[in-house]
Amino acid sequence: MPPKIDQASIIILDIGKNVALPDEKVGSFFDKAKACAARVLERKIMNQGKSLVGLILLGSKKTQNNMAKSSDGNFKYIEMLAELQSPSWEMIRNLPNTPSNKKGDWIDALIVAADHFKNGISGVKIAEKKIILMTNFKAPTYADAVEIEQVCNGFKEEEFEVDVIGPDIYEDFEKFEGDYKIARHFVENTGGATATFDNTMRYLLFHKKKSVGAMPWNVDLSIGPNIKIPVSSFIKSKDEPAVKKWGKAVKDSMSNTASSAEAILKHKTYVTENQTVIQNDDITKGYYYGQYIIPNSNIYETPYESGEKCLSVYGFTDVNNIKWENLNGNGISYVFGRKDDKKAQYAVRCLVECLLDQNLAAIARRVYNKGNAPKMYALFPVIDTNNYICLSMIEICYKEDIKYMAFPVTNLKKYECTNKQVEGFKNLIKAMNLSNAYDETYDDREAFPIAETVSPSVQYILDCIAFRAMNPEKPLPQPRDDIMMLFKVPPLVEKRSRDPLNNLKDLFILKKIEHRVKNQKDNRAPLLDSKDDQTIVEFKDPSNDIPKVHLNAAKGNEVIGIGTENPIMDFETLLDKHQTVPDLSSQMSTAIERLFYSNFDGNFGKALNTLTYFRNKCVQTDPSCYNNWYMQYKISLAECSNDDILKVINDKKLGFILKEENVLSTYESPDSHEESQLYENDTVPDMTEVTVKSDVHDMFDEM
Repeated sequence: MPPKIDQASIIILDIGKNVALPDEKVGSFFDKAKACAARVLERKIMNQGKSLVGLILLGSKKTQNNMAKSSDGNFKYIEMLAELQSPSWEMIRNLPNTPSNKKGDWIDALIVAADHFKNGISGVKIAEKKIILMTNFKAPTYADAVEIEQVCNGFKEEEFEVDVIGPDIYEDFEKFEGDYKIARHFVENTGGATATFDNTMRYLLFHKKKSVGAMPWNVDLSIGPNIKIPVSSFIKSKDEPAVKKWGKAVKDSMSNTASSAEAILKHKTYVTENQTVIQNDDITKGYYYGQYIIPNSNIYETPYESGEKCLSVYGFTDVNNIKWENLNGNGISYVFGRKDDKKAQYAVRCLVECLLDQNLAAIARRVYNKGNAPKMYALFPVIDTNNYICLSMIEICYKEDIKYMAFPVTNLKKYECTNKQVEGFKNLIKAMNLSNAYDETYDDREAFPIAETVSPSVQYILDCIAFRAMNPEKPLPQPRDDIMMLFKVPPLVEKRSRDPLNNLKDLFILKKIEHRVKNQKDNRAPLLDSKDDQTIVEFKDPSNDIPKVHLNAAKGNEVIGIGTENPIMDFETLLDKHQTVPDLSSQMSTAIERLFYSNFDGNFGKALNTLTYFRNKCVQTDPSCYNNWYMQYKISLAECSNDDILKVINDKKLGFILKEENVLSTYESPDSHEESQLYENDTVPDMTEVTVKSDVHDMFDEM
């Protein structure tokens, strides 16, 4: 049985003298036709489908075709540049760069293409035969009406489809009416199509896969031990990589292309520290258990059997119990009743209506095929506007795949929104409705429709592949403007949302939070400020086991920073020099942390005295300096499991400064009493796997 080819196309590209003159707008017909032909070939290469492409040059200096060999003086200036074959980058490279000074007959070119379909290829079964004609018809045909009618009838019998790309043969019928009329006759009688270059290039703007018939996954939907409904599942949308499989090739230095005789061979060997190669028979597999390796050579592993393919409903739950974070983003499928089974379709319809009425969703176990791992899915009822009823099937994450994030509570009075603020957000949501994102000048008013919007990253990867195939030595280009347009807000949405956004800015007064970056050279405080020997000794990194010591000459007895020898005295000295507590808080907190870290007696006496002094100063001036530092220090101690320091601080009641401790009535604490109590009880939750950084907490506190 001969192999089946989905589609075979022959492109007739006019490169004659009649297409060399520039048009009234921009460029010549030849330039547009060449760019369009290259784009068509590129699309077919990227699709990687079962298709064949041929290329004929009309108006070429050469006469190279089978029809010219059998008839003297006819079919001149027609060159068969490439016979029907799989599309390749070489065909694009072989396109001529300049037009010729000859003219050919486009009817003769159609006959040459039809002859090649009949006699030029054998041993394959072609499902669809297409001839794509690109000419401006300014070189009229010399065929009479009888010959034209015979050719058109022959095309119709052989089921050849003729497409015309370039001029608008329907709108500009007054110009070149004779040839335009003939071209319309071929298109209409063969079931072809016609389009201008602008419309064609707009259609070929993005790389898209060839639409093929969906393959159903047939299974019985089981509900309990007795109910089985024959259903078929179809993939609605699924994220796929731009290239499923990359093949590594060896570059031929002579031809500068991938070698067809050489390939990359991988071989895996095990080598010891003494560069001794270990044979596979001498290797014992094992597993890590903590820091120990447990060999499993003597352990018999029972293979897991998932069973036959199935779609079994385990139970039903309220739709509100399934959150978006519980779903896996691997795509969505639609489940219908089995085709030609009216009972199954009626049963699915009843199930969908019951789920909608009770606001429920089904939880099902799915095994794609025997030997595949089982997965859990949620089945939601769907009644589409196109009047089809089905179940949408989305995969559910397992517990170990869900990452929880701990945020501060927001059910406090300071986070309550007014009615105007709520209405402001409702107006913004209505203004940013993507289902009505464009005006009447666009074909589709919906922005980013599901299963139709292309991926910018995939498009850029495919563009890079095409560019590298044509320009092997040049650097890759930046993403083109058509791809960058996908990142922009639709114009109508941007216009509608301008006023609601300005209204929200007036309703919500936001306070900018500046995150100060510590400069190690400026903020690094000395550990020991010796006034006797005029030296300063400091640790470069307090986390190292063996600190690195730097000896630097001090400038007299002047105190330039808060050290760890006399931190309280240094703090008082700098205060006398008209420095404030907030300015010195970072140095003082760093000195306290280093005192706790470098403590060797286990009593933390000096560190606690310094901490008490600093806390009292902050109580009298600005408690936020102490509270902000202590919150970050507490989290870092919890992450390092340094419970002894936390226990000593709590025993001495040196935690957060509460509002009622402040002695200045003019001070307005940024934190309420309830929040301070929350800080006292704040610990790293055991059930969470991801803990929010302290910067996020600060953001919520400053709202």
